[in-house]
Amino acid sequence: MAGKPKVKYNEKEVAQWSVNDMLAYLSDQHLARFNVDYQPFGTWASERGQLGNWIGTKRKAGKYGAEFTKRFIDVCLAEYRPTRDYPGINFGFMVAYMKRNIQTVQLEMMRAESAAQSQAGEVDEDWL
Repeated sequence: MAGKPKVKYNEKEVAQWSVNDMLAYLSDQHLARFNVDYQPFGTWASERGQLGNWIGTKRKAGKYGAEFTKRFIDVCLAEYRPTRDYPGINFGFMVAYMKRNIQTVQLEMMRAESAAQSQAGEVDEDWL
């Protein structure tokens, strides 16, 4: 008896991503950008725990949420330049050594939210 088919991360809204979805995204991005497999910062358990703290789990809310975390990852991946010794990057490294991007993403998301709110508040006078 087959179980319910798994929905891939790219078939979901980012806000609904789980730790497994985030790891699948990181894995796909590593192959596409760096042509290497994704490896954790330390153990897989610690990498999962750190992601869970950021995006949340079924049992507890995360510090930032999945959309923020994905954006942070995207900024870090775009900035990272592989080296011979470090051909890839991982979430633990991003948090430990690229945390300046947290503030960059916070400002970016606040500005986008503010712009969306101001657009929603504008009245189309031609409609009246």
